[in-house]
Amino acid sequence: MRNKPSLLRLLALLLAFGLVAAACGDSDDDGEGDDTETTEAPAETDEGDGDTEETDAPDDAEGDTETTDAPAAAGGELILAAEQWPECLNPVTSCANASWLSWSVSNHVNARAMELDIDSNFVPSPVLTEAPTVDNGGLLVNDDGTFTLTFNIAEDAVWSDGTPITSEDFAFTAAAKVDTTGTLSTVGYDLITNVDTSDPKVAVIDFSEPYAAWPDMFGGTTEYLLPAHAFESTDIADDWNDEVTISGGPWLLESWSPEQLILVPNTNYWVADRLPQVDRVVMVPREDTDTEVVALQSGEVMAIFPQPFPGAKDRLTGDIEFVGGGGTFLEGLWINQQAPGENAGAAAVGSTAVRQAVAYSLDRAQIADVALGSIIDDPDVLNCLGWNPTFGDWCDSTDFEVYQQDEAMVTELLEGDGWSREGDGLWQKDGQDLVLQWNTVAGNKRREDVQALVQEMTAPFGIGWEIVNYDAGELFQNRLPVMNFGPVALFANSTSPDPSVASLYGQIPTEENGFSGQNFTAWDNPDAQALAAEIDTVVDPAARLELVREMGDLAANDVPWIPLYLLPNLTAWNTTLVDGPVGDWNFSPYGGFNNIYEWTVIG
Repeated sequence: MRNKPSLLRLLALLLAFGLVAAACGDSDDDGEGDDTETTEAPAETDEGDGDTEETDAPDDAEGDTETTDAPAAAGGELILAAEQWPECLNPVTSCANASWLSWSVSNHVNARAMELDIDSNFVPSPVLTEAPTVDNGGLLVNDDGTFTLTFNIAEDAVWSDGTPITSEDFAFTAAAKVDTTGTLSTVGYDLITNVDTSDPKVAVIDFSEPYAAWPDMFGGTTEYLLPAHAFESTDIADDWNDEVTISGGPWLLESWSPEQLILVPNTNYWVADRLPQVDRVVMVPREDTDTEVVALQSGEVMAIFPQPFPGAKDRLTGDIEFVGGGGTFLEGLWINQQAPGENAGAAAVGSTAVRQAVAYSLDRAQIADVALGSIIDDPDVLNCLGWNPTFGDWCDSTDFEVYQQDEAMVTELLEGDGWSREGDGLWQKDGQDLVLQWNTVAGNKRREDVQALVQEMTAPFGIGWEIVNYDAGELFQNRLPVMNFGPVALFANSTSPDPSVASLYGQIPTEENGFSGQNFTAWDNPDAQALAAEIDTVVDPAARLELVREMGDLAANDVPWIPLYLLPNLTAWNTTLVDGPVGDWNFSPYGGFNNIYEWTVIG
């Protein structure tokens, strides 16, 4: 790891961050397309279905929002469909590994410190009076190399039960992120040494070292602030799994079940322009794409935020309006180097040569075209490993471009690794065929089409696949968090405008650490883990960019995963049933339903 900058330089860097933070996630609103795939279309997180974004509205976006002659009335019931359904609601444990927990519940009811604006810039949420900066004393590098972050809390910020939001809530959240059994990630929070709560409306947070990704803590892209008075312990693993009792957002969760959820307005919310316009929102699971689209077309639901699906341009017509493009999720083949030993190919992927050979066996341009060609025009191949091409300059689109389909390279790599092949059969080593178990979401036609294409594509290269697919909840909430998948899985990881990749390439979930961490590739490279940590301690954008470039080169060589494309977002709605600024947040990590408090029901 390189030496850290001097304290004086760090102060200057923090000042620079304070001045440029608002520009870090800048995106164009002119509707012009990006040359990179945007990361994330609703859904998968990562599916973890998955990390920061910028959102350029690409020129492939379909249609302008039409205005309807029918009057839009306040009140009424807004009915939405969710493509995936979280199995539980806890925002700290593996429940939070499902993107649809954020899109269906957490974004609407949980409070944040910093948040993303519509252009994916970090800005203070209504919980704060202002963003911390060097100038206002909110960002301070101390003489001993420690770091102090100060949040000034708005006087009128209250929880839904009328309890003021205070510094105690920040202290509790920090402790819960570390103490909760099975916590999804402790990144950043594990650096906190103290939270001063002496002033209820000022949270003074001490870190052992500078932490540049602080805007993504207690809020930001996928984090939230917890109400301390709602819990009896800082280990909240057994809490908020099927209910969220206190809200810090525009909505209250009235009820949640496997069949539906109901949101009603939070009458104690203090932000006038975010007060809901409808009486309630009913969200129902429609996890099969065809069923979801038919529900929209028939008027059973009023809007959907689906993953991009084949034929979207042809099916979403008539009274159905949609916007598509941008993206906040990186879709690829994620390679679990600690897959269960009984899974086909588990031992093979421990070899860098095998992972590289798989990358050289793929025509990723053809894969992108099959996956996205009927959804957006001219889909691009993703060539950086952890950064969204639409957010700032972090993505180096040359990192992975060397991996073009090349049979000679496959042969050279595998023979050098001790594999042999007879004729046009599969490669073999120690009596085992080179066959890799491959998981994705069952019933997701786009992904299953990719699987079928790749099976055919790599057969001439002597590489085979064993397809074992699961429903979204099983894959993302039960298998990924405990590393019981693969060794190969096709899904998307979310991105943030901040270039931190500490969660992606840091702690590997293991039984010993309670399966904490999100390094689901189990990439155990000390240099990469050191670089990921260092990226988070350097706040000067230029210095961070240099470290990001090093990380990109290292990942491209080791191939912990194979990037395919930026998954475009898609928001669709029935223009005869719902009105308002629908689709405005399509290009955001917060998803197309983020501003449902502004939507109205027609009639």
